[in-house]
Amino acid sequence: MSDTPENIAESTSSTSATPKKRKPGRPAAGDKAISQTDLLEAALHAFAEHGYEGVSIRKLTRDLGVSHNLIHHYFSSKEQLWRSALEYGNQKIPVTSTSLLSSEIAPGEEIERLYDATYTIALMAAEHSDYFKIIMDEASIGGERFDFLYDNFVGGVADAVNELFQRAIKRGEARDLPPGLTSIMLLAVIGTPFTMKALARKLIGADEGRGLSKEEAARAVADSLFYGVKV
Repeated sequence: MSDTPENIAESTSSTSATPKKRKPGRPAAGDKAISQTDLLEAALHAFAEHGYEGVSIRKLTRDLGVSHNLIHHYFSSKEQLWRSALEYGNQKIPVTSTSLLSSEIAPGEEIERLYDATYTIALMAAEHSDYFKIIMDEASIGGERFDFLYDNFVGGVADAVNELFQRAIKRGEARDLPPGLTSIMLLAVIGTPFTMKALARKLIGADEGRGLSKEEAARAVADSLFYGVKV
């Protein structure tokens, strides 16, 4: 089978009528220098902005100025690119959520630790909003992609939150809410102000110089969740 016009356009081979084929999966000779990290960063942002179904690998490579084959040199499929982008996004977070919520906490310190963890995770959501937006979007859809996220990134945090709340509930230091509900509330409240960017721009002018700093916004999220809004 001869090369398609698109492959020929992407190749920097000679202008002969029958250009030599590249081996499958190898990047074109004319691809600009781009690292796998840059590819993952671009993919993470694209999946956050457009959703999984809305991302076109061909458009992504065109925007990056590289050939379609370059993606396949690193990733065998769009799904593998998505998973690798999420793993990359998780690795960018400097502190693991499960370490913040370790069960090795002295009795009576659970609520304080949950508050500190909420602030820290909210700050991470502000600084890594693409990663958190994908999680929030997939959580509302469900399916195999969310199962992957839950099994690898979300489930451990939810279990740790639930365990600490249950310990506090048994001592009468927290309201006795249904198991799991506190985890949903905490994870949703943390992510929402930083992933719903259009709403944030409307309500707090996040992109107009009128918004809170990331630290102030994260602190406001933690304060509201644990202390409420009543003064």
